[in-house]
Amino acid sequence: MLDFSISSVNMAILVSNLFIIFLVLIFRNRKVMFRLGLPLLVGFVILICVRMIFPVELLPISHNVYLPDLLATIVGETRRVRFLHDTVSWWNIFEIVWGCGFLYSLFKYIKRNYDCQKYIRKHAVILSDSSIPMQAFTQIKSEATKKGVQKISLLALPPLKSPVIYGLRRPCILIPDALKLSETEWRYVLLHEVNHYLHKDLYIKFLLHIICMIYWWNPFCRFLKNDTDTILEMRIDQTLANNPTHTAEYLSCLLKTASYQIENPLPAPDFSINFCDSVLARRFETLTQPQNKSTSALAAIVFLSISFFIYVSSYFIIFEANYFPPDMFTDDIIIPTEDNCFVIKCPDGQYDFYLYGEYIETLPDKEHCIIGITTYKNIQEARKHEKIISEK
Repeated sequence: MLDFSISSVNMAILVSNLFIIFLVLIFRNRKVMFRLGLPLLVGFVILICVRMIFPVELLPISHNVYLPDLLATIVGETRRVRFLHDTVSWWNIFEIVWGCGFLYSLFKYIKRNYDCQKYIRKHAVILSDSSIPMQAFTQIKSEATKKGVQKISLLALPPLKSPVIYGLRRPCILIPDALKLSETEWRYVLLHEVNHYLHKDLYIKFLLHIICMIYWWNPFCRFLKNDTDTILEMRIDQTLANNPTHTAEYLSCLLKTASYQIENPLPAPDFSINFCDSVLARRFETLTQPQNKSTSALAAIVFLSISFFIYVSSYFIIFEANYFPPDMFTDDIIIPTEDNCFVIKCPDGQYDFYLYGEYIETLPDKEHCIIGITTYKNIQEARKHEKIISEK
């Protein structure tokens, strides 16, 4: 059974931030990055996205791990109601601010994309078949073996600073109408954008944008987005510049496109991938410096195993704060005692906690139980001595 809760969100944030830190450290170490391989790092990014977008826990097989007393007290106090006649806690305020920030980001996204699509429909120019970019693009489409390439269109947009590919359902490559390149250079530019589409990079950008909207308050999301943008570009760069001749031509094209200047350029649309919108120095270094591009199988297996273990474990381990502020207890709240509760030992060594015959939760050990609480070996033994209203 799936369950969304505060603990689930906390676990998703904790594990995802841990993954992001790993990604940042790997990306800063060029040797490690190439030993793992850029495709594996892209898969790692997708793993982070999935964990952040689906903050769930798997019940009843999840295992509760209680936080240390000091941390549990801090977490418990954030959930303690103290505002508006004791109806709102600091955690509730954080949830409200979080939700407002997300709605504001979502509104900005919808408005930006609506304005961008409206502008493209109004100002985009269909290129003539005799133009150099269209000739290069026609040749690319004729050589393509995948049908998806055929539905990509090519348009010129006056105030654009760099070529971009845009659109999930109807992909379109937008190019600056005043950018002058040779047919070979246009071929590199357009192949670069087409390969982004073939590698599903637009969907990865989409996931990253959604995450940045949901976790707008988390500074680690910016690291994730920036590093992923560069990793995606470097992966395509390596695909196109696969020998010294192609590398020299490709770098010349990249530099020429990056040096193109225009006044008041149009901002790149959301979910688009810009040909030069990344760390150019890092891309140049990747293509020009001698390096061992072969992925180390052992390093990849170890990295993948550790990542998968942490990822899967995050769904089965839930951190809980075993703390309740004193003023939370009123006449309407039942305080567990030796007389009104008992536990049943589980085969895995945990204990099912019952209050007035109703199952409450599963405890990792008896340290979290009331001293002297009655313990039964199994549910059958408990039924002989207790009235069980609801079971696990």
